[in-house]
Amino acid sequence: MASKSKHYGDISNWIEKVIESCETYQQTLSAKRLLHNFEGQLREEYMELYWSEYQYDIIDPLRIKLRDKRSKFISKV
Repeated sequence: MASKSKHYGDISNWIEKVIESCETYQQTLSAKRLLHNFEGQLREEYMELYWSEYQYDIIDPLRIKLRDKRSKFISKV
């Protein structure tokens, strides 16, 4: 499944759904790569806005969701 829109807000929402749908720790590793690629894309396309807005408003909340999801799997081990 892939995001159909190229707008960063739609992609962010799609990545959030991917993170929420992870059922194994291994799937969170794929979500981490997806988030990393998205972050790189934002940095390239919106360099001036990235550090002032996108890092805090888009990337950090997704990282926190991913971290929390991963910690659930780690705590079960």
